[in-house]
Amino acid sequence: MGITSSDGNVIFPSGNALKYLSEYFDPDQEPDNPYAENPLDVRTINISPNGDTLNDNVYQKDILNIIDDYMPKRI
Repeated sequence: MGITSSDGNVIFPSGNALKYLSEYFDPDQEPDNPYAENPLDVRTINISPNGDTLNDNVYQKDILNIIDDYMPKRI
């Protein structure tokens, strides 16, 4: 049928998986969470009704400056 399996639904030792499936995990190995996102990889932002976003406020500062100040400086 041409249907292939995906890489989704990865179970890692955290939350309920750790609570109920701990016998299946190696206690000496701590794998990376495949669903964790890099906080520095900003792809979207939320702006509260009062203008708060990324530890600043769009009513007090230009949004491009807010984003620039939020991102780490690269050498």
